[in-house]
Amino acid sequence: MSMSANENLFTEERANIYTETENENWKEETVEDLDDEYLTEEEKLHPWKQTKVFYWSVFVASVAVLFYGIDISAISGAQVGYKPHFHISSRTNLVGVMVSCIYFGTFIGVFVALYTNTYFGRRFSICVAAILSTGGCLWEALAPSWQVFIPGRLVVGISYGIIGETAPVFLAEMAPTSIRGGIVSLYQQVITIGIFIGYLVNVIFVWVDYKVTGWRIMIGAPMVPSIIEVFLVWTAPESPRWLIKRGRLEEAKRNLMKLRLYPETAEKDFIRIKKSIEEDERLQEGKNLMLELIRLPFLRRAVLVGIMEMLFQQMSGMNVFMNYIDTVFQENIHMSSRDSVAVSLFPGFVNMMATPIVFFTIDRYGRRTLQLVTFPIMFLMLLMVLFSFYGDRKVNLAFFIIGVIFFIVAYSPGAGPVPWTFCAEVFPTYVRAAGTLVTTFFVNAFNFALSFSWPSMEAAWGPQGSFGFYAGFNFLGILMQFLFLPETKGYTLEQMKVVFEEGLFTIAWYHIRSGWRSLRKLLGLPVSNTPLISPYDKAVALSRAREEELRRHSGEPVKDG
Repeated sequence: MSMSANENLFTEERANIYTETENENWKEETVEDLDDEYLTEEEKLHPWKQTKVFYWSVFVASVAVLFYGIDISAISGAQVGYKPHFHISSRTNLVGVMVSCIYFGTFIGVFVALYTNTYFGRRFSICVAAILSTGGCLWEALAPSWQVFIPGRLVVGISYGIIGETAPVFLAEMAPTSIRGGIVSLYQQVITIGIFIGYLVNVIFVWVDYKVTGWRIMIGAPMVPSIIEVFLVWTAPESPRWLIKRGRLEEAKRNLMKLRLYPETAEKDFIRIKKSIEEDERLQEGKNLMLELIRLPFLRRAVLVGIMEMLFQQMSGMNVFMNYIDTVFQENIHMSSRDSVAVSLFPGFVNMMATPIVFFTIDRYGRRTLQLVTFPIMFLMLLMVLFSFYGDRKVNLAFFIIGVIFFIVAYSPGAGPVPWTFCAEVFPTYVRAAGTLVTTFFVNAFNFALSFSWPSMEAAWGPQGSFGFYAGFNFLGILMQFLFLPETKGYTLEQMKVVFEEGLFTIAWYHIRSGWRSLRKLLGLPVSNTPLISPYDKAVALSRAREEELRRHSGEPVKDG
């Protein structure tokens, strides 16, 4: 897995030509920091046409995410073996701890990533995560008891915390604005590929004495991509934004020349990023960034909506299907252990195949639209799953599988990738690390709560009450996101700081008025011809007007239109 010699030669030639002929001509005053209108017509018409080095870098980052996805499904299949092996089948709290303790490690990993990302770069952080994943998976696979198993799972969690904090940021920092949403959504797509691979490994090794040996192979499977990633990550260029922040400007310029299709775009991206970082450093000076998230109203609103997105992602119930699908089939549909593992392959396959929808929709239709289309479907499908436990067993099985599959079809391009994309882009760059730390804390807390509580919840409430609980959360998610989730598609990372300048209730009132107008149009009723302007679009327009006013006073040229 490495670039061909020709590809290396091509990129080095581009970098050398740039260094010799264009380095001195990169003038800061040629770019408007808030606009992306410097893109060529070719880039606007074909935004996915990028360099081979760019897509190679995306692939390298994706392999880092792969072992996380494999573990999600591996633990589901491994449970049918390690629960009887460790004699814990009836101890529901302990079963929950063994699945959910990984999220304690994940939170530790987030703090490790903050340090390594700041001082050593994205590639180093990914390498550390891959090493920890390899060691932790080996630890789990060789564990003689559940007491030894749990610390190994914590180590794996640390590696996933580092990946979760690094990979989406790495992808966002490499990607052009025009396809940033789709590229960051690749994080979720690769997780789903890993989940399917994990289910496939489960199906194969459930036939190899799964109560003694098979489950160990399942739980150790993520070692394969993590070992590869230890070496592979160094073949990708480092994040230009990180290099600029560390003062390594020439290296950042060379990397941008490799990552962008046209030298002019690389030049102007460099200037925009550099000016953004300088502004960030000015804003960060002498400030506690965690307190800034509370003190400044627009940041406080961004944090609240980010937490809301992560809450409804986790409490949608998807991780019940991912972490416990085998035991749900086994205990509620009364399948054998081997049959339950085999059937679980189908939801994993559907998850993998449905997620690519997001690449063609998230930047075309927007984050908000995807959520408002997919959450009602998820709600209805969970109701179908809930009612499948009443009546004839064969009918139950059909309704259960149909409900699960179409729930996953809706989740995969919506609640799965959208919250990650939203939280990766919604915070101004100078507080992004602090903002993503807060939202990552909550996503791990919600994930821990779900993973820990499911065995006990199912034992106490039965499958009907348990799935009804998550159906209720999906209905609440429809209402809350309709009211408070702004649309962020098309904004640059630098423009995000003005999206939440208006209050959440102002945003909600606009959404109510807009929704009411759309309903009247649908019913053929008369509506006002006065256009409704969203408060976040209005804020961006005002920000641009302020920029132009400042340029007029400073004597800089102002762009027409």
